[in-house]
Amino acid sequence: MNRSRALVVVLCLVSAGCLGVGPAPSDAGETTTATPASETTVRVTDVVDGDTLDVRFPDGRTDTVRLLGVDTPEVHVENDPAEFEGVPDTETGRRCLRRHGEAATTFAVERLADRSVTLRFDAAAGRRGGYDRLLAYVRVDGESFNAALLERGHARLYDSSFRERDRYATLERAARTDGRGVWSCAA
Repeated sequence: MNRSRALVVVLCLVSAGCLGVGPAPSDAGETTTATPASETTVRVTDVVDGDTLDVRFPDGRTDTVRLLGVDTPEVHVENDPAEFEGVPDTETGRRCLRRHGEAATTFAVERLADRSVTLRFDAAAGRRGGYDRLLAYVRVDGESFNAALLERGHARLYDSSFRERDRYATLERAARTDGRGVWSCAA
């Protein structure tokens, strides 16, 4: 096969997606929604809450992202104090969690709303989680937003498998020890 013909074959394969270049189908079997390569830049179109974002890809596709490895208190449904070790299962504990969920959401809005951010995916966690949301680390201005939530006490470590787990556990432990953010709710 001469060079010109080989180049044509390679270009055809790339444009057809046969070489694995470009978006891949989601892990959930959805063929109309694609997930990006291991890292991509997106625009945040909405902050749903402290750990969930709606984003738009450069090609116009949209998706929902669940921040990997962190869990902020809920703002749209009732919180379960048992998920935040040491927070009493009382009305006071639930109100405290709600306030800190709102603070986490405000922090996310201030740092991420209508901004370009980098999503980084983790093979150890898979591409999609519950509710078919993308699971990703979010970087803004070169910094890990997921880690920032933990450092400030806006989130707890989410019990799942991912590469940054040990580092995130250390960040949560320091915030708990210092009583930062949500950990001020602990008895």
